[in-house]
Amino acid sequence: MTPLRQIQASLLQTSFLLLVCTSSVFDQEAGSLLRWKSTLALAGGGDQPPSPLLSWSPAKPMCSWFGLRCDSAGHVTEINIPRAGFSGTLAALDLPALPALTRLNLRGNNITGIILANTTNLAYLDLSQNSLSGEITDTLASRRMRYFNLSSNELHGLIPQSMSGMREVRVFDVSRNNLTGAIPPELFMNWPEITTFHAQNNSLAGRIPPEISNASKLEPLFLYRNNLFGQIPVEIGRLTSLQHIMMAWTSLTGPIPHSVGNLTTLEALDLSANQLEGEVPATISSLQSLRFLVINDNKLSGVVLYLNITELVGISLSNNSFTGEFPIAFCQQASLRILDLSNNQLFGELPHCLWNLQQLLFMDLSSNAFSGRLQMLKDSNYLSLESVHLANNSLIRRFSLILKRCRRLLILDLEFNIPLQISYLISRQLVFYVYIERININWKRQYHTFEGAIALMTGIDLSSNYLSGDIPPELTSLEGLRFLNLSRNHLCGDIPKDIGNLKTLESLDLSWNELSGSIPSSMSQLKSLDSLNLSSNHLVGEIPTGSQLETLVEPSIYSNNFGICGFPLNISCSNGSNSAPALSAHSHEIEVLSCYYSVLAGLTFGFWLWSGLLLLLKPWRVVVFHYIDQIQESAAKRNFSF
Repeated sequence: MTPLRQIQASLLQTSFLLLVCTSSVFDQEAGSLLRWKSTLALAGGGDQPPSPLLSWSPAKPMCSWFGLRCDSAGHVTEINIPRAGFSGTLAALDLPALPALTRLNLRGNNITGIILANTTNLAYLDLSQNSLSGEITDTLASRRMRYFNLSSNELHGLIPQSMSGMREVRVFDVSRNNLTGAIPPELFMNWPEITTFHAQNNSLAGRIPPEISNASKLEPLFLYRNNLFGQIPVEIGRLTSLQHIMMAWTSLTGPIPHSVGNLTTLEALDLSANQLEGEVPATISSLQSLRFLVINDNKLSGVVLYLNITELVGISLSNNSFTGEFPIAFCQQASLRILDLSNNQLFGELPHCLWNLQQLLFMDLSSNAFSGRLQMLKDSNYLSLESVHLANNSLIRRFSLILKRCRRLLILDLEFNIPLQISYLISRQLVFYVYIERININWKRQYHTFEGAIALMTGIDLSSNYLSGDIPPELTSLEGLRFLNLSRNHLCGDIPKDIGNLKTLESLDLSWNELSGSIPSSMSQLKSLDSLNLSSNHLVGEIPTGSQLETLVEPSIYSNNFGICGFPLNISCSNGSNSAPALSAHSHEIEVLSCYYSVLAGLTFGFWLWSGLLLLLKPWRVVVFHYIDQIQESAAKRNFSF
């Protein structure tokens, strides 16, 4: 054989061997993936769509299979099968048989069991939103790893110190698991490129390591809902790239460090539900990018900080011990939508400029010591407010201008601050709008919890106030009303005759008022009524009959009304059908006269009744002030329109 032919034969043999070897490698990769597929339970059948993994077949080229990406040589480099609807384990997935694999994304399936895979070459690993159990093993700490996400699984144990070997990692997310132990400080000492650290919703304990200051590129830091303790490290002020700090619902103590003021790119700061104490550092005012400041449910004190931040959207300082007057600087927060200062020790009058916040949707100033008259500029525009809470203050009951401007109002809580002008809102269906999945309601001194997809729940509780006059008939237009409590007021006159229009009403309490006349026959149309209390009034006549009313057999719901008869009382109405209406009309006249007599007397006797008796005798006070309210109401009706 000539030398030329020998060379040609050698090249041919080498090419053949390379082809065989390459084919063998491809067969090895395809075989590994097919073996893993055979262990999975695939979606399909019934009403479910077919699984994308049905394309994984020996009859098709491997690089055409769904979710795979290959390099120019035909080796698998990526497996991307998120939310494919399959279940199984990772035990049969032979990653060493896929030497070129750099990306594995199995997010949002139903993968169970433990993680045993060796991820030496992986740069991207996403196994989040599965049902993986066991511990995080050292074999997952690939030196090439840049994206590491095991969130929303059932993992337990510690965060291994070996994770610090992932020196190129940018994103580290182990949130929503059952991890315990301390956060290894070595992580931040060896992760110079880390930008995202999510470890929330675990049971991590110990202190926040001061070494966190080495992670200078960190943007979001999520540690909320853990068992961390100790102080927020001063070194956190070196993380000048931080945009979000979420450390709520841990057990952090001590003050908020002044160094927080160095975080000039910070947009959200949530330190709520901890045990932080002391004053809020003035340096926070320099955070011009801040949009959300949430530090409620702590032990913070002092005067509310002057915040000269124009981009603030939400402020929550509730359940602390802040003192002083309402922070006038809040009036300058034109972008503010949420303002919660409830359960503090704030006092003084509310400034009229508060009502110039056109973007404000939620305002809770309840349980403070605010006093005086609510002020509002007459030329103020209509407000966007949907939820207003002013309960447990000492505000003067004159709210007509504010109620007129709040056309979008869904929740109004004025406990111990109830205005007579509330009647003008009645035709607008004032409701409790459930914007979360769970709501607690205090009804008749009992707490009721409603859970689930409650789109709309309607209820009004104006009990134990100083409401007087007639019950507005417009109230009966609230066809979605389920709870109505007007007890322990000074309401007089008849029960609205159309109260039967409230078809969904389940609980009605009008007790301890001065209502007169007969019980409307339309009340028998309240098919959903299972709680009724009309006691301690001046009602007369026969109790209406009806299928639902006859199920309310407790006589006490009608007690202390000395002119009514019928079931369930042991008072017969026989031979009294003709006299009852007359008695009702006569009693009604007496009650109307008694409701206004003291007013007329007060006007006659003059100054001494104003300066003397009205200050000493509460019943006189109530009646006279009711008359004044009646005059204001008449004037308001002429000027109050929606």
